[in-house]
Amino acid sequence: MKTRWQHILGGILGLVIVSGSFAAEEGGIQGRPPWMQPQVVKASIAIKMTTDQQAVFREAVGGFLDGLTTEYLSMMKQQKDDIPRRIKQARSRHARKMDKKMRAVLDDQQYERYLTYRKLLVSSTDVMVNPPSRRGRRG
Repeated sequence: MKTRWQHILGGILGLVIVSGSFAAEEGGIQGRPPWMQPQVVKASIAIKMTTDQQAVFREAVGGFLDGLTTEYLSMMKQQKDDIPRRIKQARSRHARKMDKKMRAVLDDQQYERYLTYRKLLVSSTDVMVNPPSRRGRRG
C-alpha cells in the first residue's frame, strides 16, 4: 500500500509528464502547448470565424483539452492499464464533442477548414497519447 507522500509524488510526476507532453511536439517547437503550435494557430485563423463563432470555438477547444488532460491525469493517478489505448479513446470521444459544437455554428466551408484545424490539434496531442518511449512499438 502506498504512503501519502508516494501518492503526492505520483501526482506531481503525472503533472510533469503531462506538461512535458503538451510542450513537446515531434519535430515541432518545444515549450508550446498543442493549441499554440504555429501550424495549429494558422489553421484556426484560416477558419475565418465571426466573434460569436470564436466564442463557441474557444469553449469547444477548451473542453477538448481540459477533458483530455483530466482523463490522462486520472489514468496516471490510478495507474490504469494500457494508458495509450485508453487516452486515444478519450481523445476521440472529446474530439467528437468538439466537432458537434462546431458543426452547429460553422457553415460548410468553415467546417471543412475546421476539420483541417482539428486534425492538426489532435495530432499535436500525439506525444501524450503515444510517448516517445513507445513509438515504433507494436503491442
